[in-house]
Amino acid sequence: MKACLSILTVLLMAAGLAVAGQIDGKWVAERTMNRGGQDVTIRQTFELKSDGSKLTGTVSMQFGQMEPRTMQIQEGKIEGNKFSFKTVMETPNGSMTSVYEGTVEGDVLKGTSRREGGQGQGRPFEAKRVPAS
Repeated sequence: MKACLSILTVLLMAAGLAVAGQIDGKWVAERTMNRGGQDVTIRQTFELKSDGSKLTGTVSMQFGQMEPRTMQIQEGKIEGNKFSFKTVMETPNGSMTSVYEGTVEGDVLKGTSRREGGQGQGRPFEAKRVPAS
């Protein structure tokens, strides 16, 4: 009986790591917003890597034709298909921390990002996996 429980535990742990590994890679999300009467495309690129339950990588954000700004992922976690992490962007008005939470659903990340300390539910995003070349 102990042997069966040990084997089951190892299999469940391996399955959890396999799911965590599904987040590894490059993902892209795009959305359009109106700024000053003009539509601007915001492109986010997520470069993600899991190591057990730890999630690391970067998030690059590009507003329209501006150069992208890249931020390191902080406090990244992954449990099963759920992930969470923070990024910090330096702005002329000081640091802005964003909190990301969501799920891996095949080749799509679905989640929300919100400003830490901000009000509301956050802004939804959907990022698609970029095939490895």
